[in-house]
Amino acid sequence: MATIVFEDDGIEEDFPAGKLLQYAIEESGADIIFGCREGGCATCIVRIIEGAEHLSPPTDAEHSTLEEAELDSGLRLSCQVTIIGDGRVVIQAAGL
Repeated sequence: MATIVFEDDGIEEDFPAGKLLQYAIEESGADIIFGCREGGCATCIVRIIEGAEHLSPPTDAEHSTLEEAELDSGLRLSCQVTIIGDGRVVIQAAGL
């Protein structure tokens, strides 16, 4: 299980590997909005503060939508991110 901390909302919940971060956000009630849910609109952008190693690598959709510098700074599209391991992941909403 990965503990996902939604820093802006003060929510901390455990989710299994294989769960899409989008679904974890929806289930937790964290205040992050979604648009297209396909990685093209960047509405669901978050900043990974801690624990990126417990998440899937950036997808082709993320590489198409975000610049490399944004990805390098921890920005991700939560509709594209899958939890892949046990650990603590801290995220913040980062709508651009």
